[in-house]
Amino acid sequence: MSAPKHLLFPVETINRELDYRLAMALMAARKDNRIFIGLHETLMRLASRVRGGVYLGKNAIRPHFPDALDDYQLLKERGFVFVHFDTEGAVYPGAEDRWRQILRQRLDPRHLSSDDFVCTWGDFQRDVYREMEPACVDNIRTTGHPRFDLYGRRWRSYYAADAARLRARYGEFILVNTNLARANNKMGTDFVFSPFNGFRSAELDSRLHTVRDWAYKNEQLSHFVRLVHRLNVVFPDIPIVVRPHPSEDPAFYRLVFQGMSAVHVLHQGAVAPWLLACRCMIHDGCTTGLEAHLGGTDIINFRPIDNPSQDLYLPSLFGVRCTTEDDVVQRLVDLLHGGRQRTAFDDPTLIEHRARRLLHNFRDESFPAMLTILEEAQSQVTETEAPFDLAIRTEETLFETLESVKNLLRPLSPKHRTASAYSRGKFPGFDPDDVSRRIKRLQSIAGCEVKHRVLSRGLMVIEKS
Repeated sequence: MSAPKHLLFPVETINRELDYRLAMALMAARKDNRIFIGLHETLMRLASRVRGGVYLGKNAIRPHFPDALDDYQLLKERGFVFVHFDTEGAVYPGAEDRWRQILRQRLDPRHLSSDDFVCTWGDFQRDVYREMEPACVDNIRTTGHPRFDLYGRRWRSYYAADAARLRARYGEFILVNTNLARANNKMGTDFVFSPFNGFRSAELDSRLHTVRDWAYKNEQLSHFVRLVHRLNVVFPDIPIVVRPHPSEDPAFYRLVFQGMSAVHVLHQGAVAPWLLACRCMIHDGCTTGLEAHLGGTDIINFRPIDNPSQDLYLPSLFGVRCTTEDDVVQRLVDLLHGGRQRTAFDDPTLIEHRARRLLHNFRDESFPAMLTILEEAQSQVTETEAPFDLAIRTEETLFETLESVKNLLRPLSPKHRTASAYSRGKFPGFDPDDVSRRIKRLQSIAGCEVKHRVLSRGLMVIEKS
């Protein structure tokens, strides 16, 4: 009897990705498959020891390095079908020409085999990749992003208890979401101006784009710092939660907001409970603007700088645009006295045709489309083999022991120390109790049961009960 087929679901940032990965795993679990969720690097170690399965993610082909295909080639050698799914797909600056350019930089589907798949956020992304006429052209499908499905009426109760706890703790608070890693990167300025981050000093376009973006984000950063100080003066009794992007350095915000007891710099858990619990969310050019809209949250787009090349079309569709601190103060006064924004739930015509082409979730759920592709991909897998869980767990234990030794030496190198802290911030490791709680809530909504085991801090397995 052959081994079950292996489905690999990589997670880069736990707070942003784990919930929808778990939900999809629950619905995709069958008697003839096993679903492994973990760090990409952990899953690649696993892939080298197993045969036959499906990899759903993007990191097997790294952005900005289209010729670095070692991980992808390993998957193909081990009998895997690659289902490319990018965590970024519809929220890009500038106009459509710029969007096309970015999409082509993130993936060249001509590197993929005819049996591979590409899942796209919307028809726009699908058509950009189909125009390149890759071998897998018929397998480039619009799916949307399952993360946004969790804001729908079926799934929203998943976050209800967490949102209630936040309201009980912080009351009627203002949430400020920042997306300013170019100016305030946890890895430092040398990372911002590095080839890995897309900066190539020998290429004029790359160099000028990075410098312009860096300068713009620094201006934004100064305006957001001023705004939070102003709001704390005008509304001294209203808590303000500043939630930095996962790639930002929260220490900067703690420094500039020190001594302000009502201002809390936090990046705890998924963003969804915070969006559902807050009185209003303030942002400028952040994907959480979409999530806040889907969750029915009041939104303020704080846009003090007029720069069309940096404008993000999709998140800017929703909420009220404010260009000055006075505008923001007045809008908050209106909201706190009972005012409410009009959303697409009130008037579906608020969603433009172009927005629907960018994001399928405005038209339909993403989970069914993704599950259909996983079924098709699994049907192509014929030969499978796998080691026992004990062997996998032993290998992971040895690897984690080696990493612990390395961590003792990393303080000697500031660069490695910073990189290690950055990685741990995005992926601190799976907590078995936390995973169990999440799965229990998801099972009650999805109406299906699975069994799971956390094999290491970077790997878990889910199977049909």
